[in-house]
Amino acid sequence: MAYDPTKYKQDSMDSWTSRARDYHDGWAGAGRGPFRSTRELVNAAGILEDNFVLDVACGTGAVSREAFSRLGPAGMLVGIDFSRGALKIARENVPAGHFVEMDAENIGLRGRFDRVLCQYALMFFPEPARVLKELRVLLKKGGTIAVAVHGTAQGVPYFSTIMEPVLKRIPDIRPEGAPTVHRFGDPKDLENVLASAGFASVTVKKFVFDYEAGPFSEYWSDYMSTTAAAIRPKIEAKGAQVVAEIKKEAEEKAQRFIKNGEIRFPWDVLVATAKS
Repeated sequence: MAYDPTKYKQDSMDSWTSRARDYHDGWAGAGRGPFRSTRELVNAAGILEDNFVLDVACGTGAVSREAFSRLGPAGMLVGIDFSRGALKIARENVPAGHFVEMDAENIGLRGRFDRVLCQYALMFFPEPARVLKELRVLLKKGGTIAVAVHGTAQGVPYFSTIMEPVLKRIPDIRPEGAPTVHRFGDPKDLENVLASAGFASVTVKKFVFDYEAGPFSEYWSDYMSTTAAAIRPKIEAKGAQVVAEIKKEAEEKAQRFIKNGEIRFPWDVLVATAKS
């Protein structure tokens, strides 16, 4: 199966639109697990009261809300995302913000910003370097970009505990070359993509949060209905035996993270900052 960036983007748009409310209530809006990075990301950006701030791929507005709380009357917050469902929730969360339906790879903004924020989206852009170059142009001289991404597969076992057994049995479940959640999980890769886009003074800091996934049955159900929602039909199409094998291996892998019957995963997050 060949990787088609256009289809990938359309599928992503459809998926996020349908899952926006669950994503916000269960993850971003609740500040669970990796979304504890929201405050760290905004802190790293060093937002001042009079700043013009752009939140790229703002989703349901978790970062926008935190950033807006740092602004005074002279400041402004703009959020862009390609998901109407997510933007509807963002507008509810930050009524005084300015939210625009827009593809990060085709930004149509003309304004200049003091700060640009991007949480958990860079790794999913088909052309991340191109996006970063456009964002650098939108930043004022000396402006700051702050980006958060997930760590490696080893550093984020919430993803790999199930995904590794899936890939073992269905290696072609994702088109070769398609973006992955761990794309910039290595600090050097994140640093390099920012530097290659022309940013200076790049720094990367790692945070380790924890995520309480509940008993294995709850973790499995949550993962398959949210994180794996887009590929679930392909997994189930392989038949009950394959699904049972994946589930059994994943449960075995999860054992080392269980305490008092509950899974507690560590979760590596990288937060990078750079100057225009």
